[in-house]
Amino acid sequence: MSRKMSRSEMLIGGCKYFKYLTKGGLFNINLEVTKRCNARCNFCDYWKEKPTGELGDYVEVVRKLAPLSVSLTGGEPLLRADLPELIASLRRSFGFLFISLITNGSLLTRENGVALWEAGLDEMSISLDYLDERHDEGRGIHGLAGHILALAPRLGSAGVNLCFNVVLKRGNYREVPRLVRECARMGIKVSLSTYNCWRTDNLDHMIEQAELRRLEQVIGELKVLKRTLGNLTTSIFYLDRIPEFFEKRRIPGCTAGVNWVQVTPDGMIKRCSDHPAAAHYTEWHGRTFEPTDCGRCWYSCRGAAQEPWSLRHFVEMSRDALTA
Repeated sequence: MSRKMSRSEMLIGGCKYFKYLTKGGLFNINLEVTKRCNARCNFCDYWKEKPTGELGDYVEVVRKLAPLSVSLTGGEPLLRADLPELIASLRRSFGFLFISLITNGSLLTRENGVALWEAGLDEMSISLDYLDERHDEGRGIHGLAGHILALAPRLGSAGVNLCFNVVLKRGNYREVPRLVRECARMGIKVSLSTYNCWRTDNLDHMIEQAELRRLEQVIGELKVLKRTLGNLTTSIFYLDRIPEFFEKRRIPGCTAGVNWVQVTPDGMIKRCSDHPAAAHYTEWHGRTFEPTDCGRCWYSCRGAAQEPWSLRHFVEMSRDALTA
């Protein structure tokens, strides 16, 4: 039951991607469908914020911004009972749109996971930083890792395109190769994002200078696993710059606000999650943001939009798509 793109979708998508490469535009929007969250992560403060209003539909937001892809995020998106309807509305409204979902997985079941998939998702990402109870402790949800690891194969066997989203940080970076191997055994993809301390001023998860040599060795091992196992979707470009970020605490060249933006549940547009809202989507008039010199994160959404176009990039994208 894996969703297959029609010929018209592939044609429209190819044209949109060519236009993006030649003329620019938005590669992706991170669309927060709620600020509400049932997790208590100590590296995120969303659960401490007062929830904002939530739009009943996001088709007009996406139409106004015209991205290639949309990542549905939160808070915890599954706290919205109407999430399948939101996804279905986006799917039937556009000739081509890659729709992904990021969830902590605590509210996920085989039934609602399949329902979300059938509504029109292209990829479901579940946050997983450890293969044991340390993940429960980090997210503040008892039994979470066990629930995810038991459920994921059932969703995969039902045809859902699954990916574990791993935040690489001080406590887990040495074990990430083992996690990638275990996920390959289960037939599940892995995507890495790099921990950022600036949101909460929590330095506990930052990799220190004394560990950079070991981190470089881990990155080398991950590059081998990417080539041999095929389930690590993170690009070589992104992997190579992870040690640089932890060494210098910044990566220049961010294209937030130019190639990707953040949208709040009530339709406000932000450069990224760590910047203030600039305007409501109804008042958006094209490229509002000027280029920024901020380099304080190395989130995966940055890497995807910032990676230079190359033959290697094309080969990696093609290989990852074939393993979906």
